[in-house]
Amino acid sequence: MNFDNVFENYSKYIYNYALKLSCNPSVAEDIAQETLIKVWENISQLKDDNAIKKWITIICLNIFRMKMRKEKGFRELSYEEINELEGDGKLFTSNDPLPEDYVIVDESIKDLQNGCFLAMVRRLTLNQRIAFSLVDMFGIKVDETAEILQLSKAATKGLLYRARMNLDSFFGDHCNLLSIDNPCSCSAWIEFSKRRSDLQKEVEKIKLVNYLDYKEKDYKYDEEVRKKVKYLYENMPDKKPSDEWYTSVITALHKTNEIKYN
Repeated sequence: MNFDNVFENYSKYIYNYALKLSCNPSVAEDIAQETLIKVWENISQLKDDNAIKKWITIICLNIFRMKMRKEKGFRELSYEEINELEGDGKLFTSNDPLPEDYVIVDESIKDLQNGCFLAMVRRLTLNQRIAFSLVDMFGIKVDETAEILQLSKAATKGLLYRARMNLDSFFGDHCNLLSIDNPCSCSAWIEFSKRRSDLQKEVEKIKLVNYLDYKEKDYKYDEEVRKKVKYLYENMPDKKPSDEWYTSVITALHKTNEIKYN
């Protein structure tokens, strides 16, 4: 496979994976651009065209990890932490949503809902976020995710278990999409955002969630919540990068090419 085919077929995938790792569009653009440059520089090393997606995913993940290390936001798991994760991995369940568990989301609130759900992934630990993004947002199997992360299958399941419990505990108590009795409604936020003059004052009163920890809330597994949250994350639509981003990537590739051959 040549680079032109990779760029045409996988640039959107790379951007969306970077977005779901970073939960920040501008950071995702930088990571995706670096990934494409790295792919372009090393495309001759790819011996099996069938492995292209996994190869690209690993490159993108490694660039994200390096960026987080520079910002001191990522560290490798210790032996003790891996043992604890493997213990939690025994609690992992993988139930697919049934038709009656699907969540019907009105088109008028989808963008806000997706933005909120993506923002809360950022409140997971980085290791949880990485595992969750691969399995629950991109549908990569647990076995392959464990191989990509270079962790045991049990430890990978432990990361997923914690990520899911953390997100379920938050949305189960807050999100109106999961229960009509919950306080947070996308429609209400949309109406609220129209009152521009009051918006900043009200936002300042809201205590943002810095991180998610289901143990602090003594949250217990709820299968109904799990299936609904899983469905909403699985059906989060891909974003299309801006035309400006594509132009910047092509410019960066030309510059890299000039440096390489000068």
